[in-house]
Amino acid sequence: MSASYARLSESISKAKNVRIYKNKDTAYDFKLYPFGERGTYIDPGLISEITDNLADSVTQQFPAFDYIVSPEPGGHTWGMLAAYKLMKPMNILRLSTELYDNYEVCIKRETAYNENYIYFDGFKAGDRVLILDDVISSGATIRSIADQMADMGVHLVGVQAILAKGEHYKALEADYGIPVRVLSKV
Repeated sequence: MSASYARLSESISKAKNVRIYKNKDTAYDFKLYPFGERGTYIDPGLISEITDNLADSVTQQFPAFDYIVSPEPGGHTWGMLAAYKLMKPMNILRLSTELYDNYEVCIKRETAYNENYIYFDGFKAGDRVLILDDVISSGATIRSIADQMADMGVHLVGVQAILAKGEHYKALEADYGIPVRVLSKV
């Protein structure tokens, strides 16, 4: 890992491990990365390092897209910061709640530790989008989003994440024929 990822590397190595129960029979060992969906305190130096490196990676790897798409709960913060830095629009994929009954499309997302619904709104066939997320674990979130985008005629140009756990991101590249880039891997 390069020196430009020093804070990110430290935050990954110091992340606490907790056990999350999806239901009474299914437990998942979850790392509490400060930059991840259940992280809390984030040092401003880490915010700056991640934001700058996301923007640099997106600029180098994904030169042509219309806007950034980021899912709640973990990706939307980083998507917003990168979109601001790149002066690109963004579309936040919201989690299930009664506030979003009027959204165009709703899909079920099931991960190893969670089950919920993602709401899509404001997409048009032919849009070229980049998914930006915090952590890729199994790839289930990205797969559910990519499949729905294909159904809507939205062109996914690639995926940018902060962290990939394991090698599942490579299967996303192969299965969807898109580049998947990450700042770090564990």
